[in-house]
Amino acid sequence: MLSVRPSGVGYTALNNLNRSTNGLNNTTLKLATGLRINSAKDDPAGLIAAEQLRGDLVDIGARRRTIGYERSQLSVQQSGRQQATGVLHDLRGRVVEATGDSTSAEQKAAIQTEIDSALDGLDRIADTTGISFPAALEALRSGGEGNVVSGDPAAAAEAIDAELSRITQASAAAGAYEKYTLDVDQRIAEDQAVVTAQSLSEIADADYAEEASNLTRNEIILKTSLRTVGLLNQIKGEGILTLLGVK
Repeated sequence: MLSVRPSGVGYTALNNLNRSTNGLNNTTLKLATGLRINSAKDDPAGLIAAEQLRGDLVDIGARRRTIGYERSQLSVQQSGRQQATGVLHDLRGRVVEATGDSTSAEQKAAIQTEIDSALDGLDRIADTTGISFPAALEALRSGGEGNVVSGDPAAAAEAIDAELSRITQASAAAGAYEKYTLDVDQRIAEDQAVVTAQSLSEIADADYAEEASNLTRNEIILKTSLRTVGLLNQIKGEGILTLLGVK
């Protein structure tokens, strides 16, 4: 019957071999992934901090996307206001032209047709950009109280001037909002993203110089451990059983 007696030298050699193998595997993994923390056992507290920072980066990214979307919508609306301003100036000119003493009834009718088409254009601008126009402008249409054929052109001109003023104020307010709100929020989010990413890198990323040094050291230790185990087997002439103290 075999009896088992622990061999201190054999166990020490095997433990050194296991430790060097584990160390080499761990270092190789860090170099392959670029991460210092690849599982909870590497650094439990660090893992919690890293996950929190990753969550913060997700939140910051969402805020930046929201700002970008809002800026895009604002740009579309500003473009609509710019187009509407041009249409309204044309309308103003048509109204002034229609009120001239030398304008015939036929010319007024033709001008009214242009005004109706211009108002249709404003409707399309509203549909595509999301901006709105006051109902008072509808009075300029054919048959409306402000039409230039049989209505009150002065009231029509007043409605156009009021809308031009409103659009100008809205454009200024939108520009101020973009400059002092969206731009500021974006810069803050960008700065937060940089700081958070740096903090995450300090916690979770591997130090390549350090791990490269560890790789070289672990390879040397592993080779030494393998030679030691091989030498012990050769000396005892009994393989792994001798290393485990089995006789």
